[in-house]
Amino acid sequence: MSASVEPYTRRARRREFAIQLSAMMGVQAMVTMGMFAIPVLAPAIARDIGVPATSVGFYTSLAYIVCVFSALAGGGLIPQFGALRVCQACLVLLALAFGCAISGVGIGAGVAGFVLCALLAGMGNAPPTAASSHVLLRATPPAWVNLVFSIKQAGVPIGGALAGLLLPGLALWFGWRAALGCTAAACLALAGILQIWRGEMDADRDTARRIGWHTMFTPFLLVWRNRELRAIGVACGVMSGVQTGLLSIFVTYLTHAVGLTLAAAGLALATAQVSGMFGRVIWGMLADRTGRPVLVLAAIAGGVAVTSISAGRFTPAWPLPAVHVVSAMFGMLVLGWNGVVFAEVARMSPAGRIAEATGGIVSMTCMGMVVLPGSLVAIIETSGSFSVGFTVAGILTALVAIDFLRRSARRGFG
Repeated sequence: MSASVEPYTRRARRREFAIQLSAMMGVQAMVTMGMFAIPVLAPAIARDIGVPATSVGFYTSLAYIVCVFSALAGGGLIPQFGALRVCQACLVLLALAFGCAISGVGIGAGVAGFVLCALLAGMGNAPPTAASSHVLLRATPPAWVNLVFSIKQAGVPIGGALAGLLLPGLALWFGWRAALGCTAAACLALAGILQIWRGEMDADRDTARRIGWHTMFTPFLLVWRNRELRAIGVACGVMSGVQTGLLSIFVTYLTHAVGLTLAAAGLALATAQVSGMFGRVIWGMLADRTGRPVLVLAAIAGGVAVTSISAGRFTPAWPLPAVHVVSAMFGMLVLGWNGVVFAEVARMSPAGRIAEATGGIVSMTCMGMVVLPGSLVAIIETSGSFSVGFTVAGILTALVAIDFLRRSARRGFG
């Protein structure tokens, strides 16, 4: 290869990698914004449909029941149809969910529409994680895997921050239906933009491959039969359940128990989400630098335990800056673990089965999201205290930290 051609090739590869990473971050941000839309707008929606605002925990659990199965399906669909096509389909499903809500078929029409919106949103949320792992691992140098996957997963807190910053204001000025309508339009717009790169990014799809109901649970079985992948999956279930459960009630907690306005509570959630974005990058860099990702995960889980309990102690007497400081620390930790975990899963996956293994892990992750949000709401309603729910979440993550420390000491996968 001539000296003039090689620099051009390197530039082309860097450009291709930048496009892939940006596209996957964008998808992660948008599907997360879609999943946070209902929890963020819960106080406004609850007033209209006459249900307790804490019912958002049951909406979240229902959505993630569907995610358990959509993650498995996505892991099988990606090799056949391509990662980008699956992402486009997921964005369209989210748009349909909010279209139902604002048309009167959805949330505004009562419980049945609320269920329909949750089902469609759950179908669209899970597969993009496996899709992004499939796309990025093949283009990422091994020494950068944790950092790149953490940057990609930073799309999650970015999406949550956008939801916290934008949707309460839109709801205040134009109503919550208009806020959901804008979210649906953004999902469709991104799905259309992705078509520009669909040909090159899905060039490795196997169009001859066929899937059926008999292959639905293949990703889960792939993970469950591998001891180390199974251990990661169980830890992910607890961490993601705590993450989703606490963040889904965060705005409601701050408005009801702390006395903040909806806009101020949304800003506190945005603070946590933005901190989580930086946290993911920092933890990814640390995992690459130390070569001990499981030890890093143990530190994160321990930090989540401490900050969860601290956040549950907010009262109306707390000054707003102090609320934001604890929210920032909480977000940096509770949202910081995902990139390191999915980098480990991608590295440990059998050759050619990254999408399936990631789909299996995401399915187990969603199982935690199914159980814990509703459980935390039940604990809060039974005890009459948000603080009790935050404390239970802290205890669970402390147990995860202990397990990670034990595994790191044994050098199981750390």
